[in-house]
Parts: sequence; structure tokens; C-alpha cells
Amino acid sequence: MTRKDKIAIIGAGPTGLSAAILLRLRGYEPIVIERRPDSTGYPAAHVANTRTMEVFAEMGVADRVWSEGDTKAMSSLVVWLESMAGREYGVLPIQGAAIDDRGPLSAFNSVNIPQTRLEALLLDRFESLGGKVCFDHELLGLEQDQDGVKVLFKRVADGSRGSFRCDWLIGCDGAGSTVRRAIGIEMEGPRTIARFMTIYFEADLDRLREGRRGLLYWVGGPEARGVFISFDEAGRTWAMLVPVGDLSIEDFDDAAATRIVHKAIGDLSVPVTLQAVSSWNMSAQVAETYRNGRVILAGDACHRFPPTGGLGMNTGIQDAHNLVWKLCAVIGGQAGEGLIDSYEQERRPVAKRNTDQSVHNLMKMRMIDAALGIETLAPIALDAGTGPLTSWPPERLGIDGDHTTALKRRAEIQAAIDAQAEHFAQGAGIDLGFAYTEGVLVPDGSPAPSREPCEYRPDAHPGARLPFSSADGSFANSTLGLVQPYGVTLFSRDPAWIAIAEAAAAQSGVVITVQLFGSEGRDLGPNVQDLMGIDDSGAVAVRPDGHVLWRLRARTDGATDCLADAAARMAAPGEPFAPIVCSRTVEAEGVDP
Repeated sequence: MTRKDKIAIIGAGPTGLSAAILLRLRGYEPIVIERRPDSTGYPAAHVANTRTMEVFAEMGVADRVWSEGDTKAMSSLVVWLESMAGREYGVLPIQGAAIDDRGPLSAFNSVNIPQTRLEALLLDRFESLGGKVCFDHELLGLEQDQDGVKVLFKRVADGSRGSFRCDWLIGCDGAGSTVRRAIGIEMEGPRTIARFMTIYFEADLDRLREGRRGLLYWVGGPEARGVFISFDEAGRTWAMLVPVGDLSIEDFDDAAATRIVHKAIGDLSVPVTLQAVSSWNMSAQVAETYRNGRVILAGDACHRFPPTGGLGMNTGIQDAHNLVWKLCAVIGGQAGEGLIDSYEQERRPVAKRNTDQSVHNLMKMRMIDAALGIETLAPIALDAGTGPLTSWPPERLGIDGDHTTALKRRAEIQAAIDAQAEHFAQGAGIDLGFAYTEGVLVPDGSPAPSREPCEYRPDAHPGARLPFSSADGSFANSTLGLVQPYGVTLFSRDPAWIAIAEAAAAQSGVVITVQLFGSEGRDLGPNVQDLMGIDDSGAVAVRPDGHVLWRLRARTDGATDCLADAAARMAAPGEPFAPIVCSRTVEAEGVDP
């Protein structure tokens, strides 16, 4: 690692590996360093949402993620219960494939896949492209000047130290980011909302899931409280998130952790194999800025969400998708450094919205507690696993039997559970409907898309994701699958745009690729024109990340100049961003993951 490379990536989690793959696909050879000795471990995240699956399709890994994940989990149930073998409080169906009246919203649905398995697939894809992750290398600090960044590191195994230079560095090293601390960027928002212990274990719980196979099981018993997460369709691999308050995981030995799991299962005879125990801090924070000179943050290094919504990993992967094409355009000389500033301009509001949504989801769960009359996520007691199995006295819950009071109580609890739909239904408004309002786009005066989490009607509104449309339902033969990894991709059914695009490209200096559809071009489905919101002569210009740059509903005499002006936004002309010179060494600290 002594040669001078253009780009370094710190961290080989889902965000870092996604950035590395996207760079390799564009011909760059990033250095990737990772503190861990290898990619094995235990999962933190477990759902790749629809938009992330589309990014994976661009990366050439979507089919493997789909085939090796649990594709049924995202159309199953979320269950609230006293224990896996005890009383059931209520269930909520997870929304399946999303559509509107013009067809499917995507070629993909969300998939349940443990982060560890996902990282292994991404690493394999990166290596198949000729990349290599330098495991066992820990970042110590950065020294930055106007021309680049000096990276100081050590090998964890033997403590030997070294350094290398790069032109740009992407910090994807997680919530306790050494990169972020080295460049002096602070986080905004509460650092601690709650503290949890995660217990990873294996157990055959299939018989206890009969008739209610779900992705999540929220346990609210007298002693054991928390959430069971299913990592596979067979129901053998699990994690239990346990609220611990001010307690530390050192207060719970392996036997205590196993007893807590048994109490939550509600059957002491079920064999449980403990795999690992870890702790984590639930936060709601977004970095005050995403960039210091030639150092850029992505993923958990610049935003930390509660897991209520499954947005953290997905937001990070989509950060990388937004950043990489811009960084490549700057390095390749097609754009000024101002283009990179649009990364924060576009992605930070998404992180803030997702943070707010995750906190909202968490707070809304209190409706269920109020209906039950118990605190399902109150911190567990240190002696929670000891003693015999217990259950709530019937008079405490008032839900047993078929008398009027019990029926009413159960209906109230189910109503509170039904109110969590925007949290657990994988709302398409959050997943696919986010739209950039500032940055690399040209507003066309059309009404802004709905910001409601469960509302999404596809439209080629500038800043929004290009609507999906495909004659055969595949991603490869869809609008999104035809977007080029560089320059502008222009969609229209009017062949006159071919000459217009050539003239606009010459005028702007930006490559413009025309994709004709309809009778003069590709079959992209019967509703593609309606989805884009244009007439027979209109056109939509799209950026390399699949978001709409510009739209002209009907061709006008000034179309060439309009398109050229829009394409020039891709070059982001202007004075280069002046790096903030910093020189700092940050020794590794004990920071919550």
C-alpha cells in the first residue's frame, strides 16, 4: 500500500463495499482498508429494501442477494406476544409487492438477508472485479493538504505502522467513525435514546411460529422483553434485542443471556445454542457536514438511526450510489469539485428525514404499550432470567376469554398494532418516493411528490427516482436498467431528440445518450410515457444514479439550449471547494458500534 491511488475507502461494511464495487465498475481501483481480520461476524442490519436492490442490480449482485436471502419474510407478519409459546397480543401483515394502477413500482421487492451474508456477497463481487480489501488494517489518523490525504494506519495483528497517500478518501467506518473524528466533524442529535444487548443464538422455533410465520416477534412478558429477529426462512438463526438501560453486557454472562432467551421463548425445553452477545447504543444523529476537504463521509459514519424502519444500511448504500458518480466525474475532469458538494446537499436531508421517521416509528410504538398496559421495551432486570417461567396474571392484561371486556381489550390492542403500518409495511414513500429538492436538478414547476411514508405515485419529477417501467418486468430491460453510468441519459419517444441531444452535448461538454421508446425505439411497457409525465414530443433527462435531472413535457424551439443548460448542471462549474487542512492522529477508542 505504498503507491499513490486516487481513492481510499475506510471500512468494508455494506456502504464501503458498495462504493468500492461502483468505483471498480467505472474503472477505478480504490484501496479499501478494514479493521476487522475478515468479513465474518454477526449481523446488525438484515433488510435490503427495494431501492437498494435496484442499486445492487447495477452492481451485478442483486440476483445473488435475492437467491440467498429470505424473500418471503417481507410479505409475512410482525407479531406481538407475551412469549413465543405464550399469549399472542396481535399481528400486523408486512406489505408485499407495491404497485400503482399502472403496474409494479420496481422489478424487486425488499429481501431479508443478514448483514454478514450480504457483506460476503458484496466482497465476492468486489474481488471478482479485481478488488482486494486490506483486512486487519486500522486507521490511526489523517493528514490532509490541498493535494490529497495521507492515511496513517497500523496492522492490528502485529502493531506495525505505515501510511499511504490518496487524492480522495471516503469514510465508511461506522457509527464510531475514526475518519469523522479525525476531521473534526460533530454529530447533531441525541447520542443515546436507549441501550440494548443483542443475543445471537440458534434454536428451532418453527413449531412456535406455526400459523404466524414472521420477520419480527416483539416479546412483552413479565421478565423477558425485547425483539426476536428471524434471519432465515427455516427459523433456526435468530437475534434477540434486549433493552438493558444502564446495565452493561458484562453484567450478563452466557448462562444469563441463554436464560433470558429461554424466558422469551416461553419453553425451557427448547435447545438454545448461544453464539454471541454484544451491546449497542440507539441514537438519532446526523453529521453536521458530510465533507472536510478531500475527505467525505458515508453511511453510519454520518448518520445513526434507530432500527425502527430498517433504514440505516439502506441509506448508507444509497449514499455511496449518489456519491460515486459525482466523485468519478470530478476525478475524470468532467466536473468541478462543486459537484461533490451536491452529495451532502442531496443526501443529508434524506438522512434527516429517515432519522425523523425512525424516531417517529419508535415513539409510535408506545401506543401498543398504552393499549397493553405494560412497557414492552422497559429495561430488563439483572435477574430476569432466573426462577421459573412466569406469565402475566389474567387480571393484569384483561384479554383472556370471550367476554365483552376481553374482546374490547383485544380490539384496542390490535388497533394500536394496526397503527404501526407505516413502520412495518415498508412504505414505498420512504423506500422509493424520496426526491432531492436541491442539488443536481432543474425544477420544472410541478408539484412536489408526497412526503407521506406510505404514499408513492411514480412521476419523473426533477430530483425524484426515475419511474420503473419494463415490458417484460425485468430490471435490465427497464427505464432504470438503461440509465448509463456517466453523463446524461435522455428518454423520449420522439426521434427529433437525437439531433437535439448531439447539439446539446457539444454545447455543454456532457455526454448525452438517447434512449428512444415506443414505435421508434424500445418497448418499455404501455405506461412509460404516462409515468414520465410527458407528451409525445417531451423528454426526461436522467443522472447516472437514476434520479431525474430535467424534464420537458413537450418539445419547444429552445429545446437544445434547455437541455444543454440542464446537462451543464452535471459539470457543476464554479470555484473548487477549498480543502480544510488538517493533521490529526486518532488512536482507536472504545466506541459503541
